[in-house]
Amino acid sequence: MDAFDTGTLTTVTAVINGFMALVWLLLVHAFRIAPAAGRLLAGAYVMFIPGLLCLSCLAWWPGWLGGWPQAMSNLAGFTLMSLGVRRLMRLNQRNADVLLISAVAALAVLLAALLGSFRWGMLALSLSTGLLFLLCSRDVLSGSRAGQPAWVTALLAMPFMLTSLLLLARAATFAWWPETSSLFMPREPASAGMAWLYLLLTLLIALGLVSVVVTRLIGRIQHMILRDPLTDALNRRAFGVELRHLQAQIERGHQHSLVMIDVDHFKQINDRLGHAAGDAALLHLVAVLRANMRELDQLGRLGGEEFCLLLPHTTLADASRVAQRMCEALRRQPFGWKEEPVAMTASFGVAACQPDDPQGEATLAMADWLLYRAKSEGRNRICVAEAGALLGKMVKP
Repeated sequence: MDAFDTGTLTTVTAVINGFMALVWLLLVHAFRIAPAAGRLLAGAYVMFIPGLLCLSCLAWWPGWLGGWPQAMSNLAGFTLMSLGVRRLMRLNQRNADVLLISAVAALAVLLAALLGSFRWGMLALSLSTGLLFLLCSRDVLSGSRAGQPAWVTALLAMPFMLTSLLLLARAATFAWWPETSSLFMPREPASAGMAWLYLLLTLLIALGLVSVVVTRLIGRIQHMILRDPLTDALNRRAFGVELRHLQAQIERGHQHSLVMIDVDHFKQINDRLGHAAGDAALLHLVAVLRANMRELDQLGRLGGEEFCLLLPHTTLADASRVAQRMCEALRRQPFGWKEEPVAMTASFGVAACQPDDPQGEATLAMADWLLYRAKSEGRNRICVAEAGALLGKMVKP
């Protein structure tokens, strides 16, 4: 027997589906990754196996069933795959289209089984599964990550699209050229090439879906490395990288500024209300600051209650206005603790990024000095460096 006959190839495809079901269950239960999508995809791979192991049985079932169990298993696999891909791509889209296609197909296949028509049952199955994978390819294209290269997105969607086209072509043969339909049935001896193609597409889909999860896992790890776990602001290391990037642009004529921020009397909040209240105060501070930031601005936590805001392409005068707005917003918005409002203010030091300072140390030192100048003058205010002079601007209570 040929080692690569259609029976062997479809059996290998079934084994790959079983392996992928185990992979997704492992990702869900051992690593807690994409639990909802993972369960749906694991179920899809399990449901594909019976049809792959007994494709030719579709026409051999006795009595009125006429292959309906295998057809339903196949349809269930494509349905779960469509729902799993949509969940994996994090699309806020209802599943009515998937469920409607599946329900209509199930009724059509059942009716064909009752009438004893294998041809029309396979037509309904092929058409519906082709449409479901067409939806998968659309969802992959729609749910691609921002900034992801277009060719990567196209590669992820391509196996779904090709599988959809094959299934729709199979539906066309059952509708108009039933004598050629065996070419699209991987168990038929004449379709070894098609069996190879289905095997390849199965591998590509499996690798593509796992790569989506792995990419997100790597992104999550990178996020944890670069972010403060409490406030989600940049940590000191990541902030330093961003500051050095801006400092490098100063030599090319760009203007950038930064604002050093420190919560007033933060120790008193911790001592009087507890550290949980201190954490809530920091989260409130960050929320107020972000409400007054642009998307390109970067907020970093340098330690304790001290934060620094990077303002790219911002003059010192504009940075002063940003700090003034933040200071006033923080004063107007106390944070809630145990259903009681707690007043909180902060002091601000505003400085322009300095030339000939590749590491940003001089700029940070100036902003830090300005910050403590604001604190020494009574807190709840900003201090700005302008043309070598210091202007203290108090925010009146």
